[in-house]
Amino acid sequence: MRYMLDTNICIYAMLTENENLNRRLGECQTGDLLMSTVTLAELETGFAKSVDPTGAHKAAEAVLDAITVVPFDAAAARAFGRIQAVTPSRRGAYDRQIAAHALSLDLVLVTNNEKDFAGIPGLIVENWTKTGAWSNDPISRE
Repeated sequence: MRYMLDTNICIYAMLTENENLNRRLGECQTGDLLMSTVTLAELETGFAKSVDPTGAHKAAEAVLDAITVVPFDAAAARAFGRIQAVTPSRRGAYDRQIAAHALSLDLVLVTNNEKDFAGIPGLIVENWTKTGAWSNDPISRE
């Protein structure tokens, strides 16, 4: 199984010690963990705003090295357009782009903030920081 990691779960992995998250990440094989270029952009923004950008980047290296970054492509843009049509609020546009990217690649989205992704048709969401997992009821992705 392959997973797309949301920005907040990457940050959570970098800054905290969570037994459930560490166990789930450790169970993954090389290539199972993917990150959208949208997530990478959000992380890079955070690093640049950090008091110690170089130190923040160094602290993140182990997590980032284990994740394959995939480009936000035309299929992701089309999925984003479909999501925007049914959830037109401007709030959370990056989250909806990440959700669209996961949908376009048929991936489960891993996040620590499920409510940001609630109501997105067809998206399967898991929170690895908790015991068990939460997910939207998957519906047609057409």
